[in-house]
Amino acid sequence: MKKRKESEKILIKTKAGSRPLTDLEKCMLLILRTRSDIPSDNVLKLAKKFKICASCSDRSEVFFIGEKLIRKKLVARKLSGREYIWRLTKKGKAYSKLI
Repeated sequence: MKKRKESEKILIKTKAGSRPLTDLEKCMLLILRTRSDIPSDNVLKLAKKFKICASCSDRSEVFFIGEKLIRKKLVARKLSGREYIWRLTKKGKAYSKLI
């Protein structure tokens, strides 16, 4: 329980100041901490294994959250064939350890 309260305090800098990571952002970081360099479909499959990821249900949410985390330099994405591959950045790895 204590770890959960600490992870709720993880702040991310925005143009308007700092804010806590959302559950979907935490979910994406947690998934990529578990398995990095994975396609969007695998992100959705892994999301079903984590309670925090309950609302992650389609590719549009993966892209929406992924884009937000890319702007914060926590996640990177590359196009491989017809699929995007997601991975944590160095900064993202540090944040994911706090979740």
